[in-house]
Amino acid sequence: MKRISKEPDARRQELMDIGFELYMKNGMGGFSIKDVVNRADVATGLFYYYFKSKEEFVDEILNNFIVKNVEEIHQVLSSNELSVMKKMQESLGIFWAFAEKLAPYKNVSSFQTGQHFQLEQKVFVQLQPLIEQVIEEGKRTGIFQIENPTLASGFILYGLSSIAHSEKVELNLDTKKEMVNLVLTTLRYDQKTEDI
Repeated sequence: MKRISKEPDARRQELMDIGFELYMKNGMGGFSIKDVVNRADVATGLFYYYFKSKEEFVDEILNNFIVKNVEEIHQVLSSNELSVMKKMQESLGIFWAFAEKLAPYKNVSSFQTGQHFQLEQKVFVQLQPLIEQVIEEGKRTGIFQIENPTLASGFILYGLSSIAHSEKVELNLDTKKEMVNLVLTTLRYDQKTEDI
């Protein structure tokens, strides 16, 4: 079978996409570089052209995953065009889509590793200040009656994380509605002063 020639960036991304899928399904020890290159139908040397080691490769695929998902939420939360409530609604919608993407993997070993914990912490470090700013904006405009935006933003992030990780929580429309209600209750949402 003839190998298909691809642009370097496209080939590198293909290796990362394959690696992410294998990592999420099997964990760090459950796949090899050979598995990745065989699925991509490329030579092992090409893998090492892009990545120095399997560890660097896994770090890169996890960081790539963070960047893709955090960028979208970051854009929403830092938008000057969206109201506070639109920012909350849209960012919760993005989180929900993210949780649905991860749902097939939440019972596999990669979700129980130190690397997964580190990945999650990186996401939280990037998102918490943005969520806190939106909460502060909502507090200033009277939409949220919360006393401590820092505490609330951390509480919301860790609560959302528990939804994504729980084997007992079924991801359906009722759960999504309840998630939004819990977040708004935490923020002491005052619908009478809503800005939209």
